[in-house]
Amino acid sequence: MTRATSRLMGILIGMILLFSITACREEETTPTLVLESIKTTPSATTTLTPEPTATTTPASTITPRPSQTRTNTVTPFPSLSPTPTPTEIVSDPAVLFPFQDVNGRTVDWSYIHVTQLGRDEEDQINDLWAFIAFQLLDRGIHQRNFTFLGETITVYYLNVAHEFDGTLLPMQLVLGGTAGSAVAIEDIPAGGTAYLQAQVRGASEEFDPYIIHRDANRPYELREAAYPRLLLSEFQSLLPTLPDDIILLAEHPILIPRNNWQQIKLDMSRVSYLAARYQPFFEFNAYDRLVGQSDFAYALRDHIFKQQPIPVDFYAFSSQTLIIIRGDQ
Repeated sequence: MTRATSRLMGILIGMILLFSITACREEETTPTLVLESIKTTPSATTTLTPEPTATTTPASTITPRPSQTRTNTVTPFPSLSPTPTPTEIVSDPAVLFPFQDVNGRTVDWSYIHVTQLGRDEEDQINDLWAFIAFQLLDRGIHQRNFTFLGETITVYYLNVAHEFDGTLLPMQLVLGGTAGSAVAIEDIPAGGTAYLQAQVRGASEEFDPYIIHRDANRPYELREAAYPRLLLSEFQSLLPTLPDDIILLAEHPILIPRNNWQQIKLDMSRVSYLAARYQPFFEFNAYDRLVGQSDFAYALRDHIFKQQPIPVDFYAFSSQTLIIIRGDQ
């Protein structure tokens, strides 16, 4: 090999080595870039991960609901225990006799006749009135106290029974009420609180629930003659003179449209006898806020339209119009 050839071979070998070194360096830098891109991707993910965690709904926004439910289920029924009366009233249950309404329906202790019915935009019953028949259990007016908006009200009622699903259940038939605790009937102040709307009829007279509902709820000046208002003291004197065979028929609204609830509460706050009569059909929480109609009101609706049994409890109904049918006439 000549000198020139050896020199040329050296140059070629050097160039090959230089090219190899350069290629190796390029291969070393490429993984570094790839690793850097991999490192940055997880960091971006971990930065975003806490955001949905921070926006989850706190449990505290749901927790208050159970306490509200417990409040809403407070019913007026535990307060229906009677206040002792000055004199003991002897039990004297009324006796049922054959009687039919104008539609040919037998009027017995289970009799209920709907006199007004309305539905809301969802086709749910929200306006319900009915005549309900009761057996009078004695011949006296009883009383109990309840508190509404911080005021004690004396409630006046009759001891009665109504037959639900073949069983006679004792109930209270509320006649009215007045402001104060255990106020004697003789001490009721003059005014609407001292009266009830009642009528005594003979068995020979027709009983048309719808016509009575219509006429008895006309403006006062148009119905006074046919449906007189009796003083509670007069009605108290009348009761012992009634025969054994009598049937009580009382009408009152059971369900009232929600839009009228605030007006109902306002009426109850202003007129004590309305507070007494509406109490069985509405529920108020511990802060005297009207939260809905009572379990009994809805149970009565379901009993009337779905034949569902009434839960066993001690209930009160109210009388806006009271019709007494005498079997001896």
